[in-house]
Amino acid sequence: MKKTTSIYSIGRRQLLGGGLSILAMCVLGACGWRLRGKVDLPYKNILISGNLTQELRDDLDMLLRVNDIQIVKAAKDAELILEIISEQNARQVLSYNSAGQITAYRIISRVVFRAFDPNGIELMPESDIYLTRDIDFNQSNIQAFDQQVADYVKDMRMDIVSQLMRRLASIKQLPSKQTPSESQPKSR
Repeated sequence: MKKTTSIYSIGRRQLLGGGLSILAMCVLGACGWRLRGKVDLPYKNILISGNLTQELRDDLDMLLRVNDIQIVKAAKDAELILEIISEQNARQVLSYNSAGQITAYRIISRVVFRAFDPNGIELMPESDIYLTRDIDFNQSNIQAFDQQVADYVKDMRMDIVSQLMRRLASIKQLPSKQTPSESQPKSR
């Protein structure tokens, strides 16, 4: 005998949970929320230079490639030069308990950068992206804490890379130099 399910056999909690999920998706869709997609950069060839860790370079490379942007090695081949001036990751004590033991840290990530064209014209002056995350500390589980800090730093680095891409997307591409014959409209 074949077992059939009816709407009455579905639990009220499952039905309510499904209904709330659908309602949440409708509300988020109505307000314009969506997952982050590709970043629309007006540049197709970018040179990355400066003082950056291999992890930051890899994350930048990945996001640029996803957006169909080629990373070049020479300034003459680039439409935009992104210079990472500094990258810093730090840990700061946030609080102590009554016994003088550390109970919380603040994780800090900061990247200072600027962008210019191959002719040296500054398109984005020196700017920085500064992120902090607070994390509780437990003396009894130091190894897990170190892994948690590494995960926070990795997530913060990805957040910095996506913020950097959005800032680069806000830069307007300068018109290329044209010869006088190219700038005049062609007659039919």
